[in-house]
Amino acid sequence: MAIPTRARQCPFRVTAAEVTAHQLAFFSLWLAACCYAALRGGAPERLAAAAQFLAVVMSVGFGRIAKGPWSGMEAGVALTDLSLFLAMVALTLTSTRFWPMLQASMLGCELFGHLAKPLGPDILPRAYYMTVAFWGYPTVILLAVATWRHRVRLKRYGVDYAWIWQLPRRYRNGWSVDELARPISQN
Repeated sequence: MAIPTRARQCPFRVTAAEVTAHQLAFFSLWLAACCYAALRGGAPERLAAAAQFLAVVMSVGFGRIAKGPWSGMEAGVALTDLSLFLAMVALTLTSTRFWPMLQASMLGCELFGHLAKPLGPDILPRAYYMTVAFWGYPTVILLAVATWRHRVRLKRYGVDYAWIWQLPRRYRNGWSVDELARPISQN
């Protein structure tokens, strides 16, 4: 029995004709932000970069396997986004950073975009795609900005606690950050 040509193709293989300008811009921005976070970020930034990297690779794979591009609810992409959302919520609950909460809320908006297709099946595929794809840009930019802010805190205070269990007991008892970590003099 002959296997159809589409089934024999690698799902991750993309030709230049299939990549649009905004996809090229997103992949460039995404790769730069993930590499920057992996190389220069703290532990939460590196975990988020790994999670985003895996989510984008899985979304591309699921998008290539799908029957019709965005004609129905993309269940594989939605599950990948749900997994990334749960990872960001876990990161929010355990890290000392504010940005994972903001990123989790953006991913929550993206998940609501996935719910739009089953609730309104007459939504145009392009509108569904743009509703879901839009949130990729701010999350990637947020990761890069968060990594930059981590570097600023390291330079200013000499330390940047990554996890809530690493915080000094005095801070957990109500002391302010300024009383605990004085800025390092620039002399």
